[in-house]
Amino acid sequence: MAKKKIDWETVAKDKEVLARAESLVKEGAAMGGALPKEMCDELNALTGNKWTDKKYKEFCDVYDFPWEAEEVVYALFHGGEFPDKKEEELFAWKIEESIDSDQDAIAFFYMCQYENDSERCNKYEQVDVKPLNEEILRAFAGWEIEEDWEKNDYVTFWCSNKEVYGYKKMLKLYNGYLNRLLSCRMINFDEKEKETVISLLRKYYNHISSDFDINKARQASEPEMPSLFGASEPEGTMTREFLEENWVVSSYDEGEDCQLDYYMHELKCFPGEKAYCYSHEDDELRELEIVHVIARMDNAELYDELIGDDDVLINGEEEYGADCSAEFTGKFSCYLMWFKEI
Repeated sequence: MAKKKIDWETVAKDKEVLARAESLVKEGAAMGGALPKEMCDELNALTGNKWTDKKYKEFCDVYDFPWEAEEVVYALFHGGEFPDKKEEELFAWKIEESIDSDQDAIAFFYMCQYENDSERCNKYEQVDVKPLNEEILRAFAGWEIEEDWEKNDYVTFWCSNKEVYGYKKMLKLYNGYLNRLLSCRMINFDEKEKETVISLLRKYYNHISSDFDINKARQASEPEMPSLFGASEPEGTMTREFLEENWVVSSYDEGEDCQLDYYMHELKCFPGEKAYCYSHEDDELRELEIVHVIARMDNAELYDELIGDDDVLINGEEEYGADCSAEFTGKFSCYLMWFKEI
């Protein structure tokens, strides 16, 4: 039997069909095992597909992250192809003194935060974002305001345009660090809309950066930066005492004979770099090689979802071909890290 042809333009206007498809996607995402046959039959009838429960489960499981329900539904009606999605992020702050580059400013900003140096941190002015939010509302009149944005930590504004199903435009503002740093996330914005946002940001902030790469910031030329993350490897033999004083440590089975202490350098926490593990039982310091890293600062939503699984480290060892693994809390972020023994 030939595949039933579904006219997407007709479906995209049928709110009842779309709502039912979204409901099935969310229901499927909440199920731990295989999807029931009747659910797959209904999805196939709606979409014109001839998919198995396994394939539908794969698409349901990406609901909430990284795709929203309507984007998953779009893919179901387009042979598994998700809609184009363009995400951009800007960062803005206000500081009176001159700084050579964005990266210097970022490094300096984080040093202020993590050194708890209020005098230096106060060079960055606090900005009231309420007037900015009001101007954005006027500039994007007709856009929907997310109902529960105020329940999210640091979120100061969140609006969206859902005129084209599966291609939602969204603007999110996050104001952290005592209202001194604004993160502006734009999804599916065209150049004119982006310029509108930038022009409004400039009314309240005098420093706007599109390059907020924290790894570059860590390696900036500020002389104090290395002291934030621990000294580099000394010449000669590495010692546990040096690691305890200078590197980030993560301990397991503390107080037991089998306690293991893992050490990593936060400036060098990338695949291929060195790490160490000290075994209390053997009184031995072992050299490790980092094979995979997931940092919360790169994707907080993904990280928080992963650590909800107690077996995430063990499962990752098989997936990444690692011998051991550990979770770290560093100066800038939290990390899931997998290693091979050298």
